[in-house]
Amino acid sequence: MFVRLDHSESAPIAAPVTVDTTVGGIVIAKTNANRLSITLQNVGIEPCIIRLGGDPSATAYNLILGVDSAARAGNGGSVTIRDYYGAIKGLTEANSTVIAVMEVV
Repeated sequence: MFVRLDHSESAPIAAPVTVDTTVGGIVIAKTNANRLSITLQNVGIEPCIIRLGGDPSATAYNLILGVDSAARAGNGGSVTIRDYYGAIKGLTEANSTVIAVMEVV
């Protein structure tokens, strides 16, 4: 789930981001100079390689989000990132997974 919170009003909810094996990764979040924090959670059943500000690969990543016990079970790996405004990309090594995103601006 993507929820963008603006201190004055809530923005619409968008679809979660499906991340797959596309070379160079899939954009999970675009650069946003107004971002206060962003939380990512893997709600799928494939590990997700995350890279801040670059293209993720099996050898170039910042972190890996672990899998949910079942699709959308809600116990997959998650991370909250503060004070980072750049793009965030994800990649899987097999199949695809789904990343829920909450960005606070």
